[in-house]
Amino acid sequence: MEEIIQAIISEIIRRSISYILHKYSVIPRPEMEDMRLQELKRLLLRTHTIVTETEGRLITNRVMAHQLSIMRKEMYRGYFTMDRIRSQAREAKEDHDVSHSLALFKFNRSKRRLFSTTGDTRRSNELQQVIQNLNNIIADAKEFIIFLKNYPPLYRQPYGMHLFVGKCMFGRQMEVDRIMDFLMQEENLSMKNVGVLPIVGPGYVGKSTLVAHVCNDTRVRDHFSQIVAINGNVIDDKNLSSLKDAWVIIHQNNAMGGNKRLAIIEFPDNVDKVAWKKFYLSFVGCLVSGSKIIITSNSEEIKQFGTTQALMLNFLPIEAYWYFFKVLTFGSADSNDHPELESIAMAIAREMGGSFIAANVISAILRRNLSVQHWGRYLASFRENIQRNISAFGEHPYDLLQKQKHAFYQINEEEFMVSDKYHASYLCGDNIPAITMYDVVSGNVNYEGVCEVLAWKSHILPYKSYTLSCMIQKEQTINRTHSTEANC
Repeated sequence: MEEIIQAIISEIIRRSISYILHKYSVIPRPEMEDMRLQELKRLLLRTHTIVTETEGRLITNRVMAHQLSIMRKEMYRGYFTMDRIRSQAREAKEDHDVSHSLALFKFNRSKRRLFSTTGDTRRSNELQQVIQNLNNIIADAKEFIIFLKNYPPLYRQPYGMHLFVGKCMFGRQMEVDRIMDFLMQEENLSMKNVGVLPIVGPGYVGKSTLVAHVCNDTRVRDHFSQIVAINGNVIDDKNLSSLKDAWVIIHQNNAMGGNKRLAIIEFPDNVDKVAWKKFYLSFVGCLVSGSKIIITSNSEEIKQFGTTQALMLNFLPIEAYWYFFKVLTFGSADSNDHPELESIAMAIAREMGGSFIAANVISAILRRNLSVQHWGRYLASFRENIQRNISAFGEHPYDLLQKQKHAFYQINEEEFMVSDKYHASYLCGDNIPAITMYDVVSGNVNYEGVCEVLAWKSHILPYKSYTLSCMIQKEQTINRTHSTEANC
């Protein structure tokens, strides 16, 4: 009898211990995810510190520059993953609370995220992978940090990231290094064989900005006696004789002497091959060995003009673009303190297609009023305008503007703005349009007819102003215009 009692007691103790161990060792999924997010936040802080310190120094080692690029990409991916998971969790919780308060359960997309085991597993695996990558990067950065002390700082005063993004180029360091290698490379070139680097990419991807920053580098200015800019439109049979009159000198190094030039040429979409060959043969006769030419265009045709492999520019990946847009929008404020605004900002960023100009324009609009109601209304209007253009023209409005096609936006219940030309220029002073995009979006424009609207004025090189040629019309006029176009 005693043996039976002891066996029962032993079994009870064993089960009690198993229950206690299971209860305190198995952490619920939400708590585990919160712990991993906190770990990710700490890793991002360490990685951000290394990246910021490195970006403040003049790195000449190509291997270190490549390692910095990897760290930067993983940092962007980490911030994007963390913000996206938090945003999805907030949306799912809000939808879940609403469904309970209304006593109605509609199995929409947000709820599928909340109750889907597959979605939770995928999200957990992605989070774990990002954490592992950052841990590996930090572990590999020990020697990197030691070598970093040997490179001089680029500036002495510490800058907040919002100032750094606002005053400097963003996300193109690898491309800058590639151009610098081309320019600094000493080649034994003949008079008839000047190095040509083509830079190709879609409109407003940042080709001119990239070249302007390179030309402003002290190493480049000390390497060439003269830096000139040439409009590619003048390179045709009629203008070759007056080519020197079309040069715009953007830098003159009188101390250097000689005739070692760097020529920057911006081509239109259509490039005349015959005119280029004539220009090249004529132009190189004015240059000495070591001179270089950088040509930029939206067209891939210019790749055949290069003496080296073309540099292809694309819009930033969503991870880097979100980081850029978030910093522009929130500035020095911590977006974690504004979770609802952060979710709305991420939803807007997903719809912008990686446009730098759109990021600057929209972030300026959002910063004017840091309220959930204002941002929510803007997001709804933003999505409606996108859908309106897709329904009418079959394309996203930013794609239409890239192609210089009509795109239209609703200002209020009665008025619309139609635009068909989106161009950049070096406007200044009285030439800058008085009407800004914020005036139009906020409904402060009491105007009807054709006008120029200032979308954004860049505060970094090459200091271009981006304007829209617009027509502000009543809704009835818009409908008549569409009917006429459809009949044609």
